[in-house]
Amino acid sequence: MAKEQRRKQSKRKTFMSTAELIEEMEAHLPIPTYACEELCQFLRDHGKDVTRGTELQITKVFDSGDEGGIMCPILHEGGEVYIVSLTHLMIKPGHPLHKKILEYQRKRIRKLSRQII
Repeated sequence: MAKEQRRKQSKRKTFMSTAELIEEMEAHLPIPTYACEELCQFLRDHGKDVTRGTELQITKVFDSGDEGGIMCPILHEGGEVYIVSLTHLMIKPGHPLHKKILEYQRKRIRKLSRQII
C-alpha cells in the first residue's frame, strides 16, 4: 500500500501546471513543430500547402482556460499565422520540451475524452 501511494505522489510531482509549461515554452520560442493530420487537412481545405512534414514555428503561447487549453500562434511560410491548440501540434523530436509538451498533450486529451463521455 505504501509503495502504491509513493508511486502516485511521484506521478503527481512530475505533472507541470499549465502556467509552468507556458513559462518554459516562452523561454524556448520559437518552437519548431509539425501539424497533426487533422490540422493539415483543415489547412489544405483552406488552400494552404501543409503536410505532416511541413515545419511550422510556435511564435507565442497563451492559456485559453479549461475549454481551449494552451493555444499557439504558428507561423507558416509566407508569414501567415494560425492560432491552434497545442494538442494539434507535434513538437520536433529532440527539442528540450518535447517530453513535457507530450505529457501535457496526453493529459489534456484524456481530460477532454472524459468530458465527452
